[in-house]
Amino acid sequence: MNRIATRRLLAVALGAALIANSGGAHAGAPKARFAYVTSCGDAVVQFKVGRNGLVTPNSPATEGAGSCPAALATIKLKNKRFLFAANANDGTVSQYLIAANGTLSPLTPAAFGLSPEASFTAYITVDPKGRYAYVTDFGPDIVQLKVNPDGTLTTNTPPSVIATGARTVAPLADPSGRFLYVTEFGNNIVLQYKIGSEGTLTPNTPASIDSGGNPRNLAITQSGKFVYVPNLDDGTISQYTRNPDGTLANNSPATFNLPSGAGPIQVVINQKGTYAYATDEYLHVVYQFKINHDGTLAANSPTSVPIATSAELMTLDSGGKFAYVADGFSLLYQFKVNSNGTLSPIPNSSNSIGAGTENGQVLLVPGGL
Repeated sequence: MNRIATRRLLAVALGAALIANSGGAHAGAPKARFAYVTSCGDAVVQFKVGRNGLVTPNSPATEGAGSCPAALATIKLKNKRFLFAANANDGTVSQYLIAANGTLSPLTPAAFGLSPEASFTAYITVDPKGRYAYVTDFGPDIVQLKVNPDGTLTTNTPPSVIATGARTVAPLADPSGRFLYVTEFGNNIVLQYKIGSEGTLTPNTPASIDSGGNPRNLAITQSGKFVYVPNLDDGTISQYTRNPDGTLANNSPATFNLPSGAGPIQVVINQKGTYAYATDEYLHVVYQFKINHDGTLAANSPTSVPIATSAELMTLDSGGKFAYVADGFSLLYQFKVNSNGTLSPIPNSSNSIGAGTENGQVLLVPGGL
């Protein structure tokens, strides 16, 4: 698969980006001190995050990765932080230690190979406690990994679970770490799994629930009560409630309809579960929503903010003060989050900064070890 096709296909689960950003923030200041962006130039772009939310290049500005990194995840083990980069084109996951100044240092080994389970490593997510990782590749395999005490990855037993006939997209564990959900665009469903005591997956009952056309990056509220799935092909967002056993049920209404021609690929939710956002790579906007008490979405005012080039992947800092949108090309857009949940450019900023080649996921990491 060429890199342009890779960029158009890849959209990474938000949950991995938010795991590192739990908790509150000082008034007006971001909890995150460092930001990372995948670049299909075989690198991870490294930034520092200022108290005003603006990102500036770290030194060095990039750290090498495998072939076309597309997804990021981070964990904290005792007094150290680690970062994983799933490399789309070579079936590996690069492994790094995050230094106190935010720069990345490759571990030994520098990359973990997933073949034969996954030759195209599209997505990675970790459980909330940083014990297990899961990788999908647009095929039927969901690779199961354990995290060693030194931050490196190793294969779990069994090494993967097979969703027969599936084309898996974005995996995401719920905040309790007991359940995993995977969007699947071959049959337009969301796969539902239970996470066992050793991190292995077993299908829940039922094993799936219907979504819209071509489901992409799902999001779960921090309470775990509500789940949202953007559907790229029909311009809708599926809305679900979550039962105590981890299974999903359609909310009422079951979908939120976006404007004609919409192509949503990611939903992002703030930590309080009061506001949500969806990126649209076709219409080049970020939609802005309020979340009602019953979990249904309601359009905020204004309903969207434009992105000059494209709106691919997005993340929020844990304090809910700032938002960052990667355009899938070379720019990272920076916004402040207003008290009513709407986005506006950070004051005294150019709104965008260079961030690699054919960029993808944005991941924030708090300061302090």
